[in-house]
Amino acid sequence: MKTKLIITLFLVLPILGFSQIDQSVDLVTGIDYSYRNLSTSSEESMVLNIFEDREEREIGKLNWRLGLNYNRRLGKKIILRTGLQFASVGYKEKKRTGIIWGSEFNDMGEWEPDPSLPHEMQLKINYWFIGVPIAGRYEFSHKKFAPYFELGASPSIYLRTRIKAISDIGTEKETYDGIESDFNRFHVVGFASFGVNYSVNEQYQLFGQPTFRYHLTKLVDAPINEYLYDFGLEIGIRRKI
Repeated sequence: MKTKLIITLFLVLPILGFSQIDQSVDLVTGIDYSYRNLSTSSEESMVLNIFEDREEREIGKLNWRLGLNYNRRLGKKIILRTGLQFASVGYKEKKRTGIIWGSEFNDMGEWEPDPSLPHEMQLKINYWFIGVPIAGRYEFSHKKFAPYFELGASPSIYLRTRIKAISDIGTEKETYDGIESDFNRFHVVGFASFGVNYSVNEQYQLFGQPTFRYHLTKLVDAPINEYLYDFGLEIGIRRKI
């Protein structure tokens, strides 16, 4: 009798364990502050001048991302997350004012402003990526408000570059594929976040998470190494399936 009971338990326990593994999907959006990290080992004066100029005139900017995720519970507190995420990461230049063009000087050497030429300008540079995040999430509890920690990486594909030139006479936008300019198409992006789940009911959850991301792949194969990074807030809604 005891033998039959033990055999029955060994057959039933895996089934019970599997039945406790729930699944969910979530839609997430976020606002990030993105920038880049520059470094170089070159000693060439031209490279160093470009490096110093970029460090002086470039600053970070706000950007955005949107994703759809799939979650699968692997244990009582461990969840595996994957999905698809589209993101814009980049930076901008400081606004330049008082721009004077050589063609604006007459034969007497006097400056005559040309209203068709810009005298203030700012560039905003965005790099678009699509990625597949793979992360492990540890949930500290299953209460209505439940904090969690998440760590993972996202294999990502560089799609395009978008540059917006804003001046006192108008705005111009240009989008191009940077692959021909030695841009690295495949990127690995590491990330970490600490967030909170709010259970609305048995099917739906709301969540928010401050997140930090760093591109482990440099943007371009060039004498100046450029690594993108961003940090910001993601919010979303999750539904059990």
